[in-house]
Amino acid sequence: MSAVGIVTIALGVLGVCEGGGPLVAPEAYFGWLKETIASNARIRMLFAFVMALGGAVVWASTSEDSVLGTFLTIYGWVLLAFSAPLMVLFPGVYRAIANPFMPSDTSNFFLWRCAGLASVPVGVFIIYFGVLAL
Repeated sequence: MSAVGIVTIALGVLGVCEGGGPLVAPEAYFGWLKETIASNARIRMLFAFVMALGGAVVWASTSEDSVLGTFLTIYGWVLLAFSAPLMVLFPGVYRAIANPFMPSDTSNFFLWRCAGLASVPVGVFIIYFGVLAL
């Protein structure tokens, strides 16, 4: 089994789950997200997970010399470069960037559902490439 394939499938499943939140239950999803970015400790925990994910992606992608491995290496280093200094050390900056994007009107989530509907096939596509890499 290929480490690149396993990591790619995991990223695809994460993408499907992330896109499925606004698609299926947008009010609960954005309530959780607002609660998560409400404190510095929660932002740091969230991006500690992102750092671990980026490290796993970089580690797995170094074992294979392919286009998918190169893409995953770049993606992993981008995750690490943004999550380490900006999000973990300065969570207030992330909160200031993310708060304007949070929907204030909870009666109409049509565009957020459309975004979720668009991201689910992308996650499935990533899973497909992970299965091909196995």
